[in-house]
Amino acid sequence: MRRLAMIAALALAATPASASHQIGHDRPQGPAKIRFAADVPALVDHEWGFRIGGFGGVAAGAPREHVPVIFVHGNNVDHADWYPVRDRFMAAGWTDQELWALSYNGLGANNGSALFTPNPERDAEHVEMGWDGNARVTSNDVNVPDLVDFIDAVRTYTGSAKFSIVAHSLGVTLARKALKVEPALRADLVAFVGIAGANDGTSFCPPGSEGVVVSCDEIAADTPWLADLNGPGGSDETYAPARWMTISDGSGVGDPAFLGPYADSPLLGGADNQTFPYTYHNDLRLDPAIVDVYRAFLEAAE
Repeated sequence: MRRLAMIAALALAATPASASHQIGHDRPQGPAKIRFAADVPALVDHEWGFRIGGFGGVAAGAPREHVPVIFVHGNNVDHADWYPVRDRFMAAGWTDQELWALSYNGLGANNGSALFTPNPERDAEHVEMGWDGNARVTSNDVNVPDLVDFIDAVRTYTGSAKFSIVAHSLGVTLARKALKVEPALRADLVAFVGIAGANDGTSFCPPGSEGVVVSCDEIAADTPWLADLNGPGGSDETYAPARWMTISDGSGVGDPAFLGPYADSPLLGGADNQTFPYTYHNDLRLDPAIVDVYRAFLEAAE
């Protein structure tokens, strides 16, 4: 049981990490860094009461060439996981007005480290914020109100009703649940990219992990929560008018979150399901060549 708890506690942000991992649903150390434009309205975390951190924005109503994209991080981490992706998009001509991310559970850990793409800006930021070296586990439902508020705020600030989502790990199921809870948002969703999401379970939450870690109560295979999210026969996995893509390892070997029989869990019926065999969980998000694949997908969807 001790080994099971340690594995499940990482769900879903697999990485070699020196930090200790707290089992259960513990209060974050504090808020994540706020890197929004000065005139972006403050949003308050529904669960913890502090201001939601993140990045995005130039000025209210500033010109755009792209539909705003909202990046949704995985468990234990925060918006800073997306800095290399943000930089890659900006090198391709995107701007701060079009690139947005929130931290839905306060200051995160460094669990989002990739094997081949460093993130020194995140590391320096966490040092600046006084990160204590611990990782806090959270779950989906409790963070849905924060993501819904953030989507609404981005749409209002940018003047774009249309938006896209790129989500990683736990962020995939969180974002899908937000769109299920607020179905009116679906009409304005342009594209959804789900990277290594536990849409049908995860090897980090094997049978018996329910009740051990809060996220596993939702995303262990065959839970009622996942059944409701996906709909009968997977009927609610994707829907128009949005275009859908998933990114996953697919080999059952490279991503420890989706080993063996879990290899196909990140796939969604009706999506463009792209596999990158033998690719690690966080490299699926950060590898420059893969980033270019899902950036081109977003641009084509526009």
